[in-house]
Amino acid sequence: MVAEPQIRVRSPWVAALTLVLTCGAQFVVVIDETIVNVALPSIGTELAFGTAELAWVVDAYMLLFGGFLLLGGRCADLFGRVRMFRVGLTLFAVASLVAGLAGSPELLVVARAAQGLGAALLSPAALSILVVTFTEENARRRALGIWGGLIGVAGVSGVILGGVITEAVGWPWIFFVNVPIAIVLGGLTLLLPTGEACASTGRFNPVGATLVTSGLLLLIYTVIETSHRSWSDPVTVAGLAGAAALLVAFVAHERRTANPIVRLGLLARRPVAVANILTVLVSAGLYGMFFLLTLYMQQVHQWSPLRTGWSWAPFGVAIAVVTVLAIRLLPRIGSRSLVVGGLLLFAAGQYLLLRTTATGGYVEELLPALLLCGAGLGLALVPNTVTAVSGIAPAEAGAASGTLNTSQQVGGAVGLAVLATLATRRFASELATGTTPADAIMSGFHHAFTVMLGLTATAVLVAFLVPSVRRPVDVGAIA
Repeated sequence: MVAEPQIRVRSPWVAALTLVLTCGAQFVVVIDETIVNVALPSIGTELAFGTAELAWVVDAYMLLFGGFLLLGGRCADLFGRVRMFRVGLTLFAVASLVAGLAGSPELLVVARAAQGLGAALLSPAALSILVVTFTEENARRRALGIWGGLIGVAGVSGVILGGVITEAVGWPWIFFVNVPIAIVLGGLTLLLPTGEACASTGRFNPVGATLVTSGLLLLIYTVIETSHRSWSDPVTVAGLAGAAALLVAFVAHERRTANPIVRLGLLARRPVAVANILTVLVSAGLYGMFFLLTLYMQQVHQWSPLRTGWSWAPFGVAIAVVTVLAIRLLPRIGSRSLVVGGLLLFAAGQYLLLRTTATGGYVEELLPALLLCGAGLGLALVPNTVTAVSGIAPAEAGAASGTLNTSQQVGGAVGLAVLATLATRRFASELATGTTPADAIMSGFHHAFTVMLGLTATAVLVAFLVPSVRRPVDVGAIA
């Protein structure tokens, strides 16, 4: 394959540039998963979306993002990390421009899908650049800590910006803002110093790429569609069975090929496997919480998009503050204790959501839950991210990064679909028994929150399998 220059950190300035570039890209990618939530009513009214079709403004992005992440990670290893970073960034920016200009529901959904594909190329390339750039132990811990803390902060920032921008200048600007940011990030890549070539010497694996991408796309699509079909519907069962068959075929093919998309031995490593399982479980609860609480604020309390967005601010601040603390504590306390403690705080915040009422105040009911959830995520995400990608050889950095991001997207898509479906069906069943609309909608939310708490409780149990290390795992393997 074409060799690509390796980025080398020779000064604090270069380190800062690389951190801003890679984390900035990831921040924008994650923001676009939540920035549309608050704007959906405005988009639906202006473009005449049907109720069922409006969900695809969110789902199209998640479908392509999650479906192509593993392939995107492998492309970063084979064709060059910086090269794929630029390709993904360009596609993301162009798709954002088209989304803002869209005058029909069909064009907006297609543009959102293209955004997701660009993000699938951009995100693993950015993380792999970060992994192979920061080779010194303390520097890597700090860099990966910042990266890990971005998930919750960016998600909250998306909700806040969505509300502010929609009310101030209109929903098209939630997409237009990506264009100047992409131009700045693209320009920063030209400032990166380069050294000798360091790219994977493997070959592209079209069969493996087709199997894993098809399997993930079918899985995510089938789960998303459960908002319209039951889990026992023959179409749902066939979709899940087909996705499972494709992914099993992918694993069988990867065992035989000399050029795997993801080396199975990598996934068999305990730190990698446990970190990815935790990412699936936590993402399922986190994405579901963003969606359900945003609806709760707007539907139950009748808050405006602006107030809804700013109500999430304490959650983001808690993540940011505790992430800094977690970076300092990791070498002293160890990854297992931080992950377990963080997830227990996350679960405590979710438990408080079960006590919310239709008439309760923000300070009394929501604020304590948001602060606990934010603090818990800030404490847990840093060591989990470090565990997932530390000790990975440079030639597999993109594949490892793609795997972690895939776990996040698949977990988020599945969690969002399942929790939203549970809330909707409980609401409908309560109405059918004569319950008042206000009580029915609260019953639906509480039912979904209970399942969300169950996912986090499962994650706490899995977290005890996280290696008990007091520094990044095998950082000397990356040199």
